[in-house]
Amino acid sequence: MKRLVVRAVALVVLALLVSVPAWGLDTSSGSGSSEDTEITNYVADFHVARNGDLDVVEDISVFFPVGVAKHGIFRFFDTHDPSAPHARRIPEDIRVQQDGSPASVDLSWRNNRRERVLRIGDADRYVDSGRHTYRISYRIPGVLEPGSGGARTQFYWNLIPGGWAQPIDKATLRVFLPADATGVRCALGNGAVAGCAAAGAGTPRLIVRTGPLAPYTPVTVTAGLDVPTPPVGHELPWTGRWDGVLGQSVPTLIAIAVLAALAAALGLLAASRSREDDPGFPLQYAPPDGIGPAQGNYLRTERIDQTAFVASVMYAAERGAVALSRDDGSWTIADTGKGWDRIDEATAQVSALVGGPHGSFTASSSSVADGQRLKSVIGSFETAVPQWALQSGNLVKAGLGGFGGFLVLAGLVLAVLNVFFDPFDLTVLSLVPGLFAIGALALLAPGASTRRTAIGRQLWSRVGGFHRVLSTPSAEARFDFSGRKELYTAYLPWAVAFGCADEWAKKYRTEVGAEPPLPAYFVGMYSGDHTGNFVDSMVSSFSSTVDAAISSYEATQSSSSSGGGFSGGGGGGGGGGGSW
Repeated sequence: MKRLVVRAVALVVLALLVSVPAWGLDTSSGSGSSEDTEITNYVADFHVARNGDLDVVEDISVFFPVGVAKHGIFRFFDTHDPSAPHARRIPEDIRVQQDGSPASVDLSWRNNRRERVLRIGDADRYVDSGRHTYRISYRIPGVLEPGSGGARTQFYWNLIPGGWAQPIDKATLRVFLPADATGVRCALGNGAVAGCAAAGAGTPRLIVRTGPLAPYTPVTVTAGLDVPTPPVGHELPWTGRWDGVLGQSVPTLIAIAVLAALAAALGLLAASRSREDDPGFPLQYAPPDGIGPAQGNYLRTERIDQTAFVASVMYAAERGAVALSRDDGSWTIADTGKGWDRIDEATAQVSALVGGPHGSFTASSSSVADGQRLKSVIGSFETAVPQWALQSGNLVKAGLGGFGGFLVLAGLVLAVLNVFFDPFDLTVLSLVPGLFAIGALALLAPGASTRRTAIGRQLWSRVGGFHRVLSTPSAEARFDFSGRKELYTAYLPWAVAFGCADEWAKKYRTEVGAEPPLPAYFVGMYSGDHTGNFVDSMVSSFSSTVDAAISSYEATQSSSSSGGGFSGGGGGGGGGGGSW
């Protein structure tokens, strides 16, 4: 259940990440300051075929003042159409001339492939001052759309797009339609509903003439046509704002979806191969011989942490190998010089802390040196326990090993990088590595790179059964303390390692009707009639001392490093231009 919740949360996060372009897309038609070149004459012819294809020839005369260093002009086309959200107005067969000769043109996309950009001119030279004429011809398939106001079909277009940065002295715009135009309207400016006149209503030929136009002023016309509405040239199931996420090709999206599904399946398969079915945990009333609590808990969970080290210190004290004392926030661990022959090799790592026979170590919460020593010894301990599990033959490397976790992390990183750098203007690609990583998340879990052997599973079963006895309420699994109350303290380090010291104390209270006995190595540190919470107090106190000491040491290290009604600008043919 926990894995399902984690995967569900990860899927939601991935979906939000992939959809970033859809929520951050700038859909404005363009505005800003004007520049120092000027369009002296803007002449354009629009030929609309019966099948809806639009052929356009624009003759744009641009004046470059003396002393202004410019390479040429740029023209960009907005492929989104507010009146047809699913259509993409993508220009094709683009040809450009400058002063009657073929011009140098660089084609590119920007804004998640929303805008097609023509950079006209040579980057290695500047144009001469004076007037230059640019002829731009192109075709846009299927621009007619269902009509409004009773018309069967309509042509709704920005004859001059609203993104031109230069002022325009005058414009002549001719529209050739496949049928007589009805309900003709013309507007100047974004959101305007009037401001210009289109001559030729009732005929298939419209002419719009304007005087001076301020920068970023669109000229928009709409005309009803009594012809069947042809198919849209480029149409997608999603609206334009999702292009940066889904792209502009249904076959490509399907291919990515298939790859993502395969990646998810591969991740789930890799994760399933890392899982082990538990062997069953019949009740065990004693721990397995020959291992200590840290080893037992690691074999049960394949996790190792600081609590296991605390349990090992307690286990060494219970076996008489060390003596513990507590004094005003500090802890002293002293080697007694005996009992080590009854200690497993993991617990024996505690001897490195005291420094050998009859040595001692005092952990003070404010001591940097103590923190450094603890960090080193606990680090070695947390390495030694997993090594024991492999060397003893209880665990073996399996599956993808540590490489599996690397693949999961690599998948997550690739998914994030693809969104924020977006090299393909297609963030849905992040689903391929992202879904693999989510499917294979279990490979990051402790033990995902190993598998228990036959003898390891037998030992796992016995340790798990002993964990059941210590942690299960007495009503479900009784423990007969009569005649062997000393087993409470003997098994206490195991309960601490298993994380069920409270349950073990409650079991004693329930079955004996008294507070649990105090271990001999705590005498003098805890006393009173109600000593049932001394284990929590000891573990918390010792752990806090260890944490504080290590934090004091680490602080010294960190301190030394570091669609709808008609309005101007509302139809297709968006875009604009400027000089560069």
